[in-house]
Amino acid sequence: MKIMQNIGIITKKSDPGAWEATKQLALWLYHRGKKVTICSETAEAIGLDPEVAQNRPQDDLPEGQDMVVVIGGDGTFLAGFRAIGTREIPLLGINMGRLGFLTEVPSDAMFETMEEVFAGHYRVESRTLLNLRVLRHGEEIFSHCVMNDVVLHKGTLARMIEFQVAIDDQFVYTARADGLILATPTGSTAYALSAGGPIIHPGIDALLLTPICPHTLTNRPIAVPGYGEISITFPGRGGFLDRHPEQRDRLLTLDGQTGFSLMDADQVLVKRSEHRLQVLHAPNRNYYAVLREKLHWGEQIGS
Repeated sequence: MKIMQNIGIITKKSDPGAWEATKQLALWLYHRGKKVTICSETAEAIGLDPEVAQNRPQDDLPEGQDMVVVIGGDGTFLAGFRAIGTREIPLLGINMGRLGFLTEVPSDAMFETMEEVFAGHYRVESRTLLNLRVLRHGEEIFSHCVMNDVVLHKGTLARMIEFQVAIDDQFVYTARADGLILATPTGSTAYALSAGGPIIHPGIDALLLTPICPHTLTNRPIAVPGYGEISITFPGRGGFLDRHPEQRDRLLTLDGQTGFSLMDADQVLVKRSEHRLQVLHAPNRNYYAVLREKLHWGEQIGS
């Protein structure tokens, strides 16, 4: 097991409870001889002695760290993922939010979990990421890496959009719906779950396509092999909207954080990224226990 000596902490910016947990953890780590780095904004908020923890801008914080602890909710975990980028640094999530599929460690188990990690009692799970590209007239105009999902949806107008889906150049369907969610197994417990999609274990090499309020009720969620490339295009319908594609109100939202406007000529391509997300787990946590706790499933019979 890797020795965890350099510890970065990324904190929910708007939560005083997360600030206090960060201060406590930084002091606890410092007294155990660890080198601690926190975000500059958090350092200013909590007034921590620079001897206890150095501070950096959040996007620069992961450099040189053995692990990064995220204190907040799943949105903060997403921010940690964005800061890490393509670096293979494991993330450990401490839950200060309401649900927390990704920030799975309860705040009252923070120190106990860190003790387990420093004793080498942990596992690192490698999870699928998605790479998105948008082509316009054959030229790439936008690209992004996502952890949870790519969502194609209508904009401000309350109307359906029409799109065509192909996988590895094989036509799948044309649909009219409020949108489409393309999710990783990690993202299957996010927006896709709310839209009626299945939960996919993160160990399964699959991508999930979940329509949002489809016009045809037989258009159902589908899980496809993770190695395929998904293509989304927009059939032309003639008339004014073809002559003025800027009037079409279609958007991409990436991990619920980044938006991009689409035009008729655009082709959206989504495939598995060559990079992987590294998630650190304590030994007493498992995927089914997290689902059972977060979704309030029943207890084992006879327990």
